[in-house]
Amino acid sequence: MNQSQSFLPFTIDYGIEPLEFEPKEEVIRRTLSSMKDAYYDQDAVTEMLANADPLIVQVFMAPVPVEKGFLMVNINAVYPGKVGNEFFMTMGHIHDDPVGAPEVYITLKGEGKLVMQDREGQFHVEDMGLNKINYIPATYAHRCVNTGNSEPLVYIGVFPSSTKRDYSFTPANFQQLVVEERGQVKTIPNPRFQKLK
Repeated sequence: MNQSQSFLPFTIDYGIEPLEFEPKEEVIRRTLSSMKDAYYDQDAVTEMLANADPLIVQVFMAPVPVEKGFLMVNINAVYPGKVGNEFFMTMGHIHDDPVGAPEVYITLKGEGKLVMQDREGQFHVEDMGLNKINYIPATYAHRCVNTGNSEPLVYIGVFPSSTKRDYSFTPANFQQLVVEERGQVKTIPNPRFQKLK
């Protein structure tokens, strides 16, 4: 009997504020110091880190086997804030399987932008918010940006649990950034953009 046949059904209890998710297998916490290279304004990064190391992203992963035949479920929070004029966001990554590893996001709280780009440079930005479900094709790198001023952006992610996150698609490979200009959310060209090799 393989693991998919012996694995038992279960239920996850979750909460939004405070963020809760039980049972869970892993907790990922990303502070500014752990993802400082993600932001283009390195002077603003240095200035912020001289005073504090804010929590930017938190992820709770479900206790699901990391192998084919299973779906991973997680809850994600991107907290409000900016580095310079660039909003707090996830690191961004692409999935290792360009055929069998799409992902779905279901937003539970807050508002934001889902930034997606494939290896050929095709680029999409979608809104994240209540009553929205975002579909990410397996070929697209993706990052989530919290464009709110006070609330966390909280969303459920679902994807094949055998998927590996590939961070060789770096922040510099995203063509566009999401920033605040004159009180408005804007998408601008990435000053550090480097074409994916």
